[in-house]
Amino acid sequence: MKIAPAVKKETGHIALGTAVGVAIMLVVFAVLGRFDAGVAVSGILGGALAVANFFLLGLTVQKIANGEPEDRARKWMQFSYNMRMLLMVVWLIVALAVPFFNWIAALVPLLMPRLTIAVMQATGMYHKESGGTAPATEGGNAEE
Repeated sequence: MKIAPAVKKETGHIALGTAVGVAIMLVVFAVLGRFDAGVAVSGILGGALAVANFFLLGLTVQKIANGEPEDRARKWMQFSYNMRMLLMVVWLIVALAVPFFNWIAALVPLLMPRLTIAVMQATGMYHKESGGTAPATEGGNAEE
């Protein structure tokens, strides 16, 4: 399956926003005197999982947009959602169970993609269109 340019582009935005968010989080841990290797690894792995989750969502949407019948598309989207959520829950359980990890540093990066999207909307990189969010481009056309 060829990865659509939009999936690559938006995953890049999310990766950048998540990396900045994780870096800020690590600085906050350092300022609070709570920074250690477990915090760093937890933040990096949590950030990687957050970006992977977004990327897998993009691949699922791409697959569905390429002509899946509606009932099958709905089932595939639900399955994808369930598996991605399961992956994040397993990560959080591991972060809680393994003393090396810091569960807060593991959890916070999972929130970064949503925060990145909110910042992009607030700064005008995205604008609301009929029923959803679309990238803002010159001339107000969201299609590329």
